[in-house]
Amino acid sequence: MRILFLMGLIFLTIPACCEAVDPLWTMDFPDAGLHPGIVGRIAISPDNRFLVSSNPDKTELFVVSTNGSLMWSYVPERSAGGWSPWISGITISPDSSRIGISVMVPGCCRGVVTNTTSNRVILFDRQGNLLWNYSTNEPPGTIAISGNGEDTFVGYHTRSLICLDRSGALRWKYKSDSPITDIAVSPDGNYLLATGGNVEGQYTNDAYYLAKDGRLIWKRQVRGINNPGISPDGQDLIVSGYPAQNTFSFSTDGRVRWEHSLFSDIGRVLSLTTNGRYVLAGSEDKIQLLDHHGEQLWNYSVSAPVYSVSLSENGETIAAGTATGIVVFDGSGNLLKEYRLNQTVCPVMVSRDGTSVAALSDRLLFFPVREGKPDRTLSENNVSAGNNTTDLPLMPTTPTLPGFTGVFCITVLMGIVTFMVSGKRKGRT
Repeated sequence: MRILFLMGLIFLTIPACCEAVDPLWTMDFPDAGLHPGIVGRIAISPDNRFLVSSNPDKTELFVVSTNGSLMWSYVPERSAGGWSPWISGITISPDSSRIGISVMVPGCCRGVVTNTTSNRVILFDRQGNLLWNYSTNEPPGTIAISGNGEDTFVGYHTRSLICLDRSGALRWKYKSDSPITDIAVSPDGNYLLATGGNVEGQYTNDAYYLAKDGRLIWKRQVRGINNPGISPDGQDLIVSGYPAQNTFSFSTDGRVRWEHSLFSDIGRVLSLTTNGRYVLAGSEDKIQLLDHHGEQLWNYSVSAPVYSVSLSENGETIAAGTATGIVVFDGSGNLLKEYRLNQTVCPVMVSRDGTSVAALSDRLLFFPVREGKPDRTLSENNVSAGNNTTDLPLMPTTPTLPGFTGVFCITVLMGIVTFMVSGKRKGRT
């Protein structure tokens, strides 16, 4: 009876937070493994009904329902020179009715782009019907559909930003000081925050805040491979850059509210994202979440480099793609699930409502995370402003291997059982 009791304790001491899971489904790509080291693109529709992904080398588009059924696919036409264009950006309208992609022909080497009419911006409906096709010589690097669904914004490597209306006609064009590599649009669609790569500081400015009519409100130099984010109320503008390692919070009139050094917290940053309310970063061995005041909410140690991070709209579901798989956390930094793949996962994407996670390795993977919408949100009342106190527990910065606690408990308790059984046998001899 004593042995059975201890065996029961073994299972009770395995923490539920370290649940190892398999994906709900996976999808292999026709050319998987042919182009190692090239990262694809992925997005989950706001209604959580389908996801849009490129293959790992970004040469083909796949639209897949969340039950794993392929809805349709698209292969961009080759350029006149025989080059296979890359899908450089994917966006989905807020009502999930339209899918936009930017397509560019790569240059001969890193940092070199090609001007050709094969560089395009294409809009489909969710069934795959072509709505319009905008061709330009300039190579597009990113695309975003506005919060009201009326405008499509496109950033170019040749230092410009354009706005297309619902029919694909050009509204306006803005000449920037740097390439435009990422765009965030305010929820009401009235403003956009565009950023560009400026690692060496060769460009005078690399962050631009504009009205939807193309009017520049302000521009600043941040430096790095910059990620922009606008808070749900449109009042907090966050720009995080890496490897420059700094995060800036701007007011809508361009004043710097605060600056935070990520390097001093977690070392060299490998991945970064922000939604204007939170800043999520991954390094060689840590994952960190900041609030919109620049205060650390938690810092979690991991056993593999973190190459991609993503979070839900309310910050309650967080995922990281590492060199060995995927880890999923709640908003307090508690480990919820892990999937060990023994290969690099990049990118990873959390759905807007936090109920699912999609990721790319050599294949497409999809995981359900929560049933329905998360009950608790990280509201303004949960996080205290202007100090280091918070209702969210801070996670320890000591190395914590996913699943290690459960394995340790099993090992210890099995040792106790073995010892007791051995002692009982000796007492009978």
